[in-house]
Amino acid sequence: MDPQLSYASQTEPVVPAAAPRNFFSRLSGVYFAPGETFQEIGGAPRVVVPLIVLVLLTLLSVYVFFDRMPMDKMMEQRLEQAVASNQMTPEQAEQQREGMKKFAPVMKYGAPLFAGIFVVIMTLVIAGLAKLVSMMMGIENSFMPLWAVAIYATLAVAIVSSVLFIILVFLKSPEEIDAENPVGSNLAAVLAMAGVTLPRFLKTFLTYVDLFFIWKIVLLAIGFAAVSRKLKTSTALVYTSVVALLFALGAAALAALGISG
Repeated sequence: MDPQLSYASQTEPVVPAAAPRNFFSRLSGVYFAPGETFQEIGGAPRVVVPLIVLVLLTLLSVYVFFDRMPMDKMMEQRLEQAVASNQMTPEQAEQQREGMKKFAPVMKYGAPLFAGIFVVIMTLVIAGLAKLVSMMMGIENSFMPLWAVAIYATLAVAIVSSVLFIILVFLKSPEEIDAENPVGSNLAAVLAMAGVTLPRFLKTFLTYVDLFFIWKIVLLAIGFAAVSRKLKTSTALVYTSVVALLFALGAAALAALGISG
């Protein structure tokens, strides 16, 4: 045995692996240093705590929404728009009004629960699409880090948008709030305030030209690049933007058909 090698092996300090950052450190890092934070998250993608916080935040936001915006008011807005666009007759609208009066109490408590389940599914779908695109493009990554990125990116944006939403719904009277676009952080809301009347398809599409939606796309791109090999942030941004565009077009098409939105 070489005595020099033996001596080196005995004296070389062992550097312990850095312990994963806690939830609050990671969350603040998503705001102020997303690249480094997502890279660290990728090394230890713990999803339970951020997922619970995301679900609770969603439950709270949707409950406040239905508490401040009665179901009959939201339904009335939709029915008026449907009648105005000839998607239904006044008689059909009246039948739906009667049905919704019986269903409204259930929606007040059922909608938050549904929304909580839906947001979990959405993060899984986002991560699943990212993994599918990665496999098609030869990008190396794992599902759990991608899911952790989807959860933290969604949560970071949701905290800011939800706080703003809750402030607005308590500052304004229900009559002043657009049930379909309560925060108004998008191009559709700006044009509506300017008195511009848009077709249903274009109005729904422009709700996705939104500050929070764009912010989330950017965070996802940074995060997916950080937890992947052979993927630059600029390339990830192209992928996430294309998927987001297709999603917005699909939602607008469904809304124009009266199926959604």
